[in-house]
Amino acid sequence: MATTTTPVATYGVAGLTCPDCLVLLMERVRHLPRVREVTIDLEPAGESSLTIAPADAVSADEVRALVDEIGFDYIARRSHRRPHRGSQSHPDRP
Repeated sequence: MATTTTPVATYGVAGLTCPDCLVLLMERVRHLPRVREVTIDLEPAGESSLTIAPADAVSADEVRALVDEIGFDYIARRSHRRPHRGSQSHPDRP
């Protein structure tokens, strides 16, 4: 498969202190329309990175509202591109 570049959006989130917090946030984001992939780099004592693909699947305001609703702290949005192989998607998504 050819490697292509997929735009992703990365958001800083504070307050994720354990794997259960990580799973809660991932599950909620995963079920948003158009989200194909969600990853979180957990930093229990600092700012975790929430990455969503594709970047335009949700707005920063939608992510902020969801993070606030769950009880974590939204920090900032940072968009970037990363290599992505073919059209891999989350197994729960078509």
